[in-house]
Amino acid sequence: MSQATTQNPLTPLRKADEPIPYTGESYSPFFYGKNSMMVDKISGSVRIFTNTNSYLPTHTMAETLILPTSTNRKEIYATLLPQVKALIEDETDLTANLANVAAVLKQAFGFFWVGFYLKKENQLVLGPFQGPIACTRIDFDKGVCGHCYTTRATVLVPDVEEFPGHIACSSASRSEIVVPLFKNEEVVAVLDVDSDQLNDFDETDRQGLEKMMQLLQDKF
Repeated sequence: MSQATTQNPLTPLRKADEPIPYTGESYSPFFYGKNSMMVDKISGSVRIFTNTNSYLPTHTMAETLILPTSTNRKEIYATLLPQVKALIEDETDLTANLANVAAVLKQAFGFFWVGFYLKKENQLVLGPFQGPIACTRIDFDKGVCGHCYTTRATVLVPDVEEFPGHIACSSASRSEIVVPLFKNEEVVAVLDVDSDQLNDFDETDRQGLEKMMQLLQDKF
């Protein structure tokens, strides 16, 4: 009687150009470096198509963040955007989505503080964030966040001590970028990102963060 064999989970099972049997799962594709990846939004399973033209089955939670080995921020943003889209597209709870996006940015870049301020009546009120405790309420005419809200544009601050009216929620913050979120052409929130390094943000961050905020607009 023949003995049963165990399939090595690292053995390529199917060529990339062969059809994948339909299993009833809904897959969301994204790209990671030279590999393309199909993420099952329901079960969290992942199929990776490597540059060797074979795919390897693996299993991970849908909330697992895939990061490139490169420290190039443009490449990191390119890797994050499709993952964030897959992470939030089926979730309707605003707090959950904002919390996860803040966690993604904190984990990917290690920024000192990442969080959201939501427009509530005549102030910006602290929402989900990652980092030390922060200012709870900010008037529209105060600080970098208020300036972002009133000008309806991203604000890059290379040195927070040189920004007029900067609100020092933490003395460890040295540079900052704030990005507006729009709903029906109105600013409904801002993303605030602080670094403990001077001049830590540039055009790459502006473009990457603005694209990420566009993914959140329909969640408000």
